[in-house]
Amino acid sequence: MLDSAPTTEKLLEVNNIEVIYNHVILVLKGVSLSVPKGGIVALLGGNGAGKTTTLKAISGLLKSERGDITKGSVSYRGADLAGRDPADLVSSGVIQVMEGRHCFEHLTVEENLLTGAYTRKDGKGAIAADL
Repeated sequence: MLDSAPTTEKLLEVNNIEVIYNHVILVLKGVSLSVPKGGIVALLGGNGAGKTTTLKAISGLLKSERGDITKGSVSYRGADLAGRDPADLVSSGVIQVMEGRHCFEHLTVEENLLTGAYTRKDGKGAIAADL
């Protein structure tokens, strides 16, 4: 929630990860970041710097491109994300929306948010309150 004050609680922690593609191509080495509750973190860099690979490591999408986290850890709300199925991560709240795919470009902002809330199990009232 963007309107809450930042705390020392970490929602997402990426700790010194290393990612290798095809068992030989080292793509990331020593990448760390943390996202505090109520905070925003930007991942910046030039083309080929590893931004997309970092996001895929977090969201569990490396396997589809023959990539693996070989060192370090990724945790969300204190739970290790290693080896978890991307669909399972979505129900936990870890979601990556791929930029440039224009999957939902015809939808309004509200419709996009409601689409993202599809897996929520806390009821329509909670979703409406969050909107």
